[in-house]
Amino acid sequence: MKLKLIVARWIHKFLIHTELMTENMRSPKTIGLAWVARTLMNYSNAQVSIDIVNRMKLKKTDHVLELGVGNGLAIKEIAKISGNNIIGVEISAEFRKNLLKMKLPKNIVILENDAKDLSNKVPDGSIDKLLAINVIYFLKPIEEYILEFKRILRKGGIGYLGCKFESIKNFDIEVAPNRNEREIISQLSRVGFNVSSEFIDLGEDRSRYTLIRFEKTIERKKDGKAICRGF
Repeated sequence: MKLKLIVARWIHKFLIHTELMTENMRSPKTIGLAWVARTLMNYSNAQVSIDIVNRMKLKKTDHVLELGVGNGLAIKEIAKISGNNIIGVEISAEFRKNLLKMKLPKNIVILENDAKDLSNKVPDGSIDKLLAINVIYFLKPIEEYILEFKRILRKGGIGYLGCKFESIKNFDIEVAPNRNEREIISQLSRVGFNVSSEFIDLGEDRSRYTLIRFEKTIERKKDGKAICRGF
């Protein structure tokens, strides 16, 4: 494993700024580079995935959606807690093929839809918790995805974005345009989410990340009736 990781890092170091390498970090599909992307993701996302799931404070009754399932580590952790249907959205055919081989729990459904329009699969206000780890950079136009997050989250529902802004700063900007934490927070706030962020250091370079948390809050009008912020 160590040798594979060394080789993958060496290749990635020289190609990190290229469109092709960034595309494969988004959705592994090119022979050779897909292997590099999968190897690096498996190594760098392991601790972060488990940590974020723990911070989500899931309940057994929660309906959860993960955007960008990847190697399936986070969604398997989610399934240990939530007994309801869990939806995973994954655009990479390479990752979907591997997920099918894993024999995931029966309450997990994997979709290949583009997450900016899940209207034919996910009803309005049906999701309690939403998770996306190292995904937000690639979503364009980001506004459309954020509006879809708002549609599918229930009132009081919470989204979690795990981000490694330092690691992706040299990615091709056309493929990964969303690399500014403040701008992402601004976009989420603009549609009515209550947003907070925290830098988390678990002790290793690979396990340092920013967690952006956004909640679809409920406000009260003067007449006492509840309204959903942003609608």
